[in-house]
Amino acid sequence: MPIPHERAACTLIPETTYGANGVASPIRVCVIDLGTNSFHAIIVDVHPNGSYQVVDRLKEMVRLGEHGLDANRLPEDAMERGLQALTRIKLLADGWDTREYLSFATSAIREASNGGDFIERAHEELGLRIRPISGEQEAHLIFQGVSRTKEFADPTLVMDIGGGSVECIVVVDDAPVFSTSLKLGAARMTEQFVTTDPMSEDEQARLRAHYKGALEGVLAACRKHGVARVVGASGTMKSLARVTLEREETPARSPFQRAFPIENVRSALRWVMQASADERTAHPAIEPRRVDQIGAGAVLLDTVCTGLPLARRFGVSQNALREGMVVHFLNANSDRLQRMARFRDPRRRSVHEMAYRFQWEEEHAQHVAATATFLFDVCRPLYDGPASDAELLEYAALLHDIGHLVTHDEHHEHSRYLIEHADLQGFRADEVAMMALVARYHRGAVPDATHEHFGRLSPGRRRRARQLAALLRVAENLDRSHFQNVVALRTSLTDAALHVLVATKADPQLEVWAAETNGGLFEDAFGRALHVTPTEIPTHAPGESDPTWVPEPSLQS
Repeated sequence: MPIPHERAACTLIPETTYGANGVASPIRVCVIDLGTNSFHAIIVDVHPNGSYQVVDRLKEMVRLGEHGLDANRLPEDAMERGLQALTRIKLLADGWDTREYLSFATSAIREASNGGDFIERAHEELGLRIRPISGEQEAHLIFQGVSRTKEFADPTLVMDIGGGSVECIVVVDDAPVFSTSLKLGAARMTEQFVTTDPMSEDEQARLRAHYKGALEGVLAACRKHGVARVVGASGTMKSLARVTLEREETPARSPFQRAFPIENVRSALRWVMQASADERTAHPAIEPRRVDQIGAGAVLLDTVCTGLPLARRFGVSQNALREGMVVHFLNANSDRLQRMARFRDPRRRSVHEMAYRFQWEEEHAQHVAATATFLFDVCRPLYDGPASDAELLEYAALLHDIGHLVTHDEHHEHSRYLIEHADLQGFRADEVAMMALVARYHRGAVPDATHEHFGRLSPGRRRRARQLAALLRVAENLDRSHFQNVVALRTSLTDAALHVLVATKADPQLEVWAAETNGGLFEDAFGRALHVTPTEIPTHAPGESDPTWVPEPSLQS
């Protein structure tokens, strides 16, 4: 007796979050700046419109270059501090369900002879891929970050004083016209020049002379372009700005909202250079672990202010390298973010990201997935598993051909391997294994208990995998041409067979032949013959008020 089930196949439209507020789903990213003094992490939600919101922040003072900058080698204890800091950052980010990690290493790691060892350990122990960047790249990213919070109506020098290096960018009309990275970081200079506390006048003079020589090109570029303002970024500059703010008569506003007169800044710098370690420690604007290095930073900023006669104002930005990394990510991934923003479900998003990564044939994959899940619904009374397996079938169908990126021959085996070893988000291991096997058996040999991966499954899961693979194999062959020739389906499931009527845009013979020729797995898995017959789409079903055939709109010619 027929099991009544007649309807048109329709492509599954991915879930979208464009609702009443018109806002697309963001992607959560953790950005880690591995500096010489500290590791900074920000967790952000990035949006396809180019905006982002900070979800959480974490700063870990690691002093990675302590006693090792001159030797160009990271001490073992510093490496351990760094790995412990990354462990805490990863724990926080994972707790926020972070989707992607961006980790950039700067001066200390890129210059160290064993920096590669640290990068390798971070990958092996934590799964983090750290990218060492050049000083020039660092300067560019700092500018991108600072430009999100500062306007550059006047020619401006942007300076970031790190532990190992200093980045300088001259900005005119909102565009960088000069940039460089110099090995003048506060930790490095303290290690090389500072032995007294407070810093002696002789040490200050030697340090100032060193700065003048190293900064000659920067100061020349500033004078050439008439720089009238200095903007600082990162911890040392923020501390110096806060010291300046605390010394003003009415220190009411945040330093980020303040344009300090240069003379006020220089007065604060003189205090920092003359203060003892105890006095610096007691100052609320100076972090305890920055106490012994801030003097070198103060001499550097004072040297710059002295060398720029036109500079009248000093400001500080909340943003620095890590925010620039976010901006860089947004710019580099705008197209992908637009695509992925459609998907609310992290599982669906993860599958589509993998499909794009392996250069899927999107129209074919979507068509096969729509057909396969339609057939699942038709055969549901005969299926030996939960209804939720339809989702796994759909995802296997979307990914079934990604092995083509490796090679056409045996691409079904490559698809299985790629799915099995992918970092798909939100799936249990058994679900990934099921999707991988279903994709593997969309062509080639039929599932057999002697096959290594299929044989690992329990008997019940083997039956489910066999049935899902059978549905995918039929759906795949109903688009044998890869031109989405089939525009609608009508089915009738009886005790003896599944009858499929197919309406096509062009000659249907290839799809009909392919589906029936490869129907053996379906017949074995469901105990029903498979009959595929071409037909035309009537305007409506005889004797019914509603149309039975509804061609998929996106597939109509």
